[in-house]
Amino acid sequence: MCGVDTHDVWLPGGLTKIRGRRRFSEAVAGPRLQGVSDKEDAGAEERKPNGNSVTSVPCTCRSLQRAADEPANPIVFDARMNEYHVTHLDLAGIGRHGYSIIFHCLYCGGAAPKSKRDTFFAHITDAESRRLRELASGLKTVEEAVAKFGPPDEDHPNGFAPKSPASDEAPAIVKFYRFLRYTGLSQTANVTFTDYGPERGLHMSLESKYVGERKA
Repeated sequence: MCGVDTHDVWLPGGLTKIRGRRRFSEAVAGPRLQGVSDKEDAGAEERKPNGNSVTSVPCTCRSLQRAADEPANPIVFDARMNEYHVTHLDLAGIGRHGYSIIFHCLYCGGAAPKSKRDTFFAHITDAESRRLRELASGLKTVEEAVAKFGPPDEDHPNGFAPKSPASDEAPAIVKFYRFLRYTGLSQTANVTFTDYGPERGLHMSLESKYVGERKA
C-alpha cells in the first residue's frame, strides 16, 4: 500500500533537504540560550519566529549578519525569504549547491528572523490531502504509478539519498532511492512517489506548490 507523508517543501532553485517528515530540508539548530528559564520558554510557542525555533528570544549579537557580509563565508542572507542559510558544496566540489536554513544564531543561540517562506507556497487543505491519498490508494510500485498517471514530470533514479548514522556495530550507510514527481495532479500540491524497494514499498508525499510572494 502506498504510504502518505504530507508536508510543505521549498523546491524552486534546486532540492532543499528537510529531514524527518520534510524530506528535502535541513535545519541548523543553535545551543539553548543561557539565562533563559523554562518559565520564559513555556507557553511561548506562538511567539517563536519559526516552526523549528526552540526559543522566542531573538539573536541580538549580529553574528549571522556579520558572517553573511563576508563573501567567502558559507553563511548567506536571503532577503526575499528573510532567512540565513548555510550553503553546500556540490558533490564534485566545483561550486555551491543547495543550502540549510539557520534557525538559531550559531554564537549566542538566539532565534533567527521570522521566515517569509510560508507566504510563497500554496496551502494544501486536509480535503485535498485526502483526495490525493484516495487517488493513489492501492499503488505499490512506480510502474503502477506511471500506468495510472502517465509519464511523470520528473524522474530521479537516484534522487533521494538518506544517510543512516554510524554506530559501534556498523558504519554510516547512504542509500539511493528513485522518486517520481507529478505537478499536474493538484492545483496546490506537487505529488512525489518514492520507491523504497521491496521492504518498504512505495510512498507518496505532497509538496506545496510555489505560488510567489503574496501581497499583503
